[in-house]
Formats: sequence, structure tokens, C-alpha cells
Amino acid sequence: MNKKDQSKSWWVTSKEAMKLAKIKNCNLMHYREDGKLEYTKKGNVFYYSLESIKKIKLKSNKK
Repeated sequence: MNKKDQSKSWWVTSKEAMKLAKIKNCNLMHYREDGKLEYTKKGNVFYYSLESIKKIKLKSNKK
């Protein structure tokens, strides 16, 4: 795996984030707006930090 591919693996699309965290689009948007998810936007596409998705998943599993 080259450096470019490795850096891409740390970020997931909205669809992947929703699947991993088992949340809906609306919740994903709220987490992003509340600053609970680390994200970046390229064009019209949001990419989410895999690490922050894991944290959200852990918090939602505790409820």
C-alpha cells in the first residue's frame, strides 16, 4: 500500500460512516454540525475520520 492509499484509508464517505456507526443521515449531519465528528469536505462530498466514527459507535452502544 502506498502512502496515498494509506492516507485515504483513514477517511470514509458519508454512506460508509452511516453503515459503520449504524446511524441515519440526519444523525450523521447533527454529529457533524455539533462538532462530534472530525470531517473534511472535498467538492460536495464529506469524508469522516474513521477514528471519530469509532468513538460515536462506542458512545451509541453504551446507551
